[in-house]
Amino acid sequence: MASRRIKQLMLAVVSALWLLPAALALGPHEILLLANGGEPDSIEVAKEYARLRQIPDANIVRLRLPPWKPGQPPVMTSHDFTRLIWTPANQAAKARGIDDHILAWVYSTHFPIRIGMQPPISLQGLTFMRNRMPESKDVGDGTYDSPLFAGPDKPGGNAYGPQSFDSTQQLLREEMPLPCMALGYTGPRGNSKAEVLACLQTGVRSDATSPTGSVYFITKNDVRSHCRRWQFPAAVAGLKNMKINATIGDAFPEGRQDVMGIMMGAPIVTPSKVGYFLPGAMAEHLTSSAAHFDNGGQTKMSRWIAAGATASAGAVWEPLSLWSKFPNARFFNHYASGCTMIESFYQSIRCPLQIMLVGEPLAAPWAPPASLKIVGIDDGELVKTPRPIDIHVETVRGVSYSRFNYLVDGRIRGKGTAFTLDPAGLAPGSHEFRAVAYRTGFVRSQVFDVKMFRTK
Repeated sequence: MASRRIKQLMLAVVSALWLLPAALALGPHEILLLANGGEPDSIEVAKEYARLRQIPDANIVRLRLPPWKPGQPPVMTSHDFTRLIWTPANQAAKARGIDDHILAWVYSTHFPIRIGMQPPISLQGLTFMRNRMPESKDVGDGTYDSPLFAGPDKPGGNAYGPQSFDSTQQLLREEMPLPCMALGYTGPRGNSKAEVLACLQTGVRSDATSPTGSVYFITKNDVRSHCRRWQFPAAVAGLKNMKINATIGDAFPEGRQDVMGIMMGAPIVTPSKVGYFLPGAMAEHLTSSAAHFDNGGQTKMSRWIAAGATASAGAVWEPLSLWSKFPNARFFNHYASGCTMIESFYQSIRCPLQIMLVGEPLAAPWAPPASLKIVGIDDGELVKTPRPIDIHVETVRGVSYSRFNYLVDGRIRGKGTAFTLDPAGLAPGSHEFRAVAYRTGFVRSQVFDVKMFRTK
């Protein structure tokens, strides 16, 4: 039997970097993608995202939510969250044998945005808490301290280095929260389906591009801006050490073509005045109702997405200008270290209980370029007997990918440096084989390849 070979191939020419895809920190097989099964657009958006990111079919769950009535606020009770979302989603993951490696949930469109309690909590906040209702005071006062928050919580305070979710999970184990994002919001004052799909496509296109754009921290004579102003200098200094341009000022980047990020505080903004958002850009404006879509009068976070940003954040209820409820300026430092969009958000939000995050969760502009190729099986091949599998890993930075997982139909079937694909026990038909290689470290990166095969 031929032994499995792992070849680390160094590329000597820097100009060839763009030929390789990204090595993501959080992988597509580690998210549970939820669609509202009663809404065709929700299903379509989920399918397109799964195609773009090669998410296994086993990781896509269609939930049965009651039809949303015109004019009905996007609110759900905690009882209905448990009955219609939490329980069936977890049951599906367990029944499919994928629950052991799910690190985050991703909601498609056509989901409620908040849970009706006093004060309200966001759908994503209750998901993050793993359906354990937080103390009302912690929600309203923003005093809940997320175990994923990497600081600082005051000027000169301690800050921890970036980590990917798997590193945190190994530390927290059963105390690990459940981070989540939404691909988009298409209700009143939200985005169109076309805008959501364009956002997702842009996020995928951003991977491993190492953008040379600028991050703009905008200050105004407004409490919305002042509450985070103390965070900006340290974030700028850190970004400049990483050779990323970042500025602090009161001018909106109108007409600028290099926008990689905007962090500001204001009730009314005009994102359409930005000249061009680079792929992977995150932009948000701390205010009362950026994600309180059934309340007009302030600019909604959806306008950033419509203007070309890859992700945004906003509160689903009055947040009282508490910085702890919004992304810390160090979001961009985590992002520039190779973390995905969703990992960067949750390391930068101390109290993510009233927040809504929308956009492309796996966008990773600063991910290291790398690729993996499965050798020994062709797409669509009929596999009748056990088959030894070879993989080739290419990387431009000489980093060793020393951990390996092998999945069949979304389930982990093997680990280590050797794997034999055995069709015994598989139902006749088409199956997915996925090989994943990991680079270890606080910010792990991973590359994968997928082959479809048949059994009789």
